[in-house]
Amino acid sequence: MSARDPRVDTLSRALVVMDGVLDDLSPSLLAQSGRTEPTAKHDGTPVTDADHEADHALTRAIRAAFPAHGIVSEEQETVAPDTDWCWIIDPIDGTSNFTAGLPYWCVSVALALEGEVQLAVVDAPPFRRRTVALRGSGTTRGGRTMRVRDAVDWHDGRNRHVPVMLTTGTARRTRSAGLRLNPRIMGATALDLATVADGTAAASIALIPKVWDVAAGALLVTEAGGGVVTLHGEPLLPLRPGVEYDNRAAVTAAGPDEGYVRDLTAGLLPPT
Repeated sequence: MSARDPRVDTLSRALVVMDGVLDDLSPSLLAQSGRTEPTAKHDGTPVTDADHEADHALTRAIRAAFPAHGIVSEEQETVAPDTDWCWIIDPIDGTSNFTAGLPYWCVSVALALEGEVQLAVVDAPPFRRRTVALRGSGTTRGGRTMRVRDAVDWHDGRNRHVPVMLTTGTARRTRSAGLRLNPRIMGATALDLATVADGTAAASIALIPKVWDVAAGALLVTEAGGGVVTLHGEPLLPLRPGVEYDNRAAVTAAGPDEGYVRDLTAGLLPPT
């Protein structure tokens, strides 16, 4: 890509816009965590005023800077628009943690071009960690390059302290025999993926994530040298215009490479 490539210019401006709005938003979200009551959405998942506040702040900034871009958001428009550029937003991933005051939640934002994610930002205000990936340019946090952990034998007891991130639904279906890694159920899929991307966790498996749960985190992992695979369902990405994403989910797993992830997932999840 040349310096004059309009794609590069768009992504550079998009990152500046996201840094600004996330910097402004973080203090308010931190102040509300553990101090706001959720209500139940149609699918039974929780939502708070803070989710809507974050969603509106993000979409206002995007529409002001990029009026021709589309937006898919968990809390507003869930049908992918027919636009070249489309943002994919989860204003608070880990709302249950957020409402309980448990500091494992994040804001997840991705920007796709013709359905393929080009820019990913997973911002975790409680940890002051903002992880960013640009397709073809790697994954960074605070200017430091992130790399996934080298593959570790999940049968080997010597690795019993190495985390593997699972969602609650995944853990309920997991066969315990053979797993020697250290299961962790933390409650925020995008942040789990960021934890794989920075090499802290060996892998992550999410049973029923939506596209806004994985769009940013998946790019963090692949740009950090890892692999992301979809199992037991139609891939959520690339984004397809006209598709309703609120009722779509697919088992999504990430780790050091695709072969490792498929082997691990096959060993832990019973066939469907």
